[in-house]
Amino acid sequence: MKKNNLFPIIFFIVFIMVGCTASLESYNRESCKSIPDDKLFNVLQNNCVSCHKKDFQTKLDICSRKTIIIDAVKNGRMPKYGSISENDKNTIIEWPTDKNE
Repeated sequence: MKKNNLFPIIFFIVFIMVGCTASLESYNRESCKSIPDDKLFNVLQNNCVSCHKKDFQTKLDICSRKTIIIDAVKNGRMPKYGSISENDKNTIIEWPTDKNE
């Protein structure tokens, strides 16, 4: 009986591990016009890196994915697992832009 109880737990752990191997490599990078400040960088590190380790290693990596990040957070597609505070969500959505953007 104990083995049957472990199956859902093991399945959930495997599901999360596989689900959090997200990659944005198949998406085009955009030219970076507004490097994220430390606050924005920390918000993304705290909310996104558990699944996007390879995608968000540096501020330049993050900057080159600006449009897709804002769109995914704004429309509720991300974070896929867990939640994001309204304050953190607004920090991402209101990402400061370069004057030329």
